[in-house]
Amino acid sequence: MGVLRKISLWSLALIAFYGCRKPSAADWDVDVVFPVVKSNLNIKNFIGDSIFKADNTGLLSLNVNREITAIKLDSLLALPDTSITTPFTTPFPINLTPGQSLTFFAPTELNFNISNGVALKWFDIKSGLLTVKFTNDLVEPLDLLYIIPSAKKNGQPLTIFETVPPTPATLVKTYDLSGYTLNMRGKFGTAYNTIVQAYTVTLNPNANPVAVNFGQGAKADLTYSNIIPAYVEGYFGQQTIDIPLDTATLDIFNNFQASNFLLNNANLNFKIINEFGAEFSANLSNIKAINSLNSNSITLSNGSLSNININRATKAGYTIFPSIKTVSLTNTNSNIVPFLSSLPNKLTYQGKINVNPLGNLSGYNDFAYYNTGIKVLADIDIPLRFNADYFKLISNSKVDFSNVKQLENVNSGNFIISALNGYPFRAEMQGYLMDDQNQVLDSLFLPGVNFIEKGITDAQNIVTSPTQSKITIPVSKERIDKLKKTKTIKLVTYFRMPPNPPDIKIYENYSIDLNIIAELNYKVKTN
Repeated sequence: MGVLRKISLWSLALIAFYGCRKPSAADWDVDVVFPVVKSNLNIKNFIGDSIFKADNTGLLSLNVNREITAIKLDSLLALPDTSITTPFTTPFPINLTPGQSLTFFAPTELNFNISNGVALKWFDIKSGLLTVKFTNDLVEPLDLLYIIPSAKKNGQPLTIFETVPPTPATLVKTYDLSGYTLNMRGKFGTAYNTIVQAYTVTLNPNANPVAVNFGQGAKADLTYSNIIPAYVEGYFGQQTIDIPLDTATLDIFNNFQASNFLLNNANLNFKIINEFGAEFSANLSNIKAINSLNSNSITLSNGSLSNININRATKAGYTIFPSIKTVSLTNTNSNIVPFLSSLPNKLTYQGKINVNPLGNLSGYNDFAYYNTGIKVLADIDIPLRFNADYFKLISNSKVDFSNVKQLENVNSGNFIISALNGYPFRAEMQGYLMDDQNQVLDSLFLPGVNFIEKGITDAQNIVTSPTQSKITIPVSKERIDKLKKTKTIKLVTYFRMPPNPPDIKIYENYSIDLNIIAELNYKVKTN
């Protein structure tokens, strides 16, 4: 992959170099030999350096960690949207003077009806709204003071003061609850899911005295909505959370294909990280490796994923110490080797997570923070020891030579690739010039002379010394015309295994030394 990119970039540099020479009295053709690039490549250049590790023998392993699924706090718990209507009316006729209270209203409780036996005692609000529709059936305005002692922000209770216009007008206001903390224990500190509200209704000081009949006064329709927790504490109840059938992208085998590919060994650890202060049990099923390139799928066989018990997290202050459960799949307890040998680019899965399967073990001390949850990670370790007929790497590079005028001045020539191959397999290369419709315009390499010979190996297929090879890429006028129409260069490299070999091993010190030169006949034009 790196070779073709460098060829493209350095060929442009070469053309630009000659295009910038000072003009002289006549035009002439010149033959030039120009060094393009010298580089040392290993398998990390093709796939990515950060996912490889070497053991003490130098054998490389592919180590990849991917998040498969996650359940966050807002999926586990949320206060339901709740609406109540509170009347503020007199139980007897009264004559009100400006500033006089309508009657005495004792503090009341509002209970949030949360399902699954959830019993919360503390709730920090990340975001949420309180919408109130105020009405007043008197002929004079009323002042309504609404206080929620259970809701505090910066030590101060939530306080709303509004002047409610007389009938038939209404007043609708929405208040931001973000940052408030709700004490959910009720008036006497013994309830759950319950807050306390207090009201005062007076005749506006600027109003006229008014006679109030029985049942007259004000009314407030309150709606709590879209309340998302920042932190919750209490008992999360017993509930089952379904993980519907879903697909996770596994991008470690992108652009990698093989024939009769079989790993010697592999390990897959499903790591379940619980950041909630509650116990869980889990059941993961229908885990399939899918190779969408060849429409192949393999179902993972392992019974240990059907019943997983997960301990609760702990905390000290605001620091969470998650509980981690690891289920290890090896070639002795599962079919993980053929599962990963299928070179999947997708994983499907589904399952269930049961909250507090043994009940209220914490004594109402379950806890959870916003943006924490249960995460399922796939930790994959693949030693690069395998057997195959071949494997191939595919890359696509976007290019645009349409405005490079100096291409017209190249008559003919070659790029010469000299390779010293220290890998135990033969590399056969082909590149394709693709137009804007993704149609092939031309191929780059000549069949039969487009390969790099494998290094010299011993009986165990371990390279004892590298092998020198040379590839020629012809440059002609016709190819240059096609190059100017090219929008993508697709490079396909086949790595051919020797027939019936022992396992191929890829060591950290294996590499290919590349030396690329350009031999071009170039027309230098003058004014």
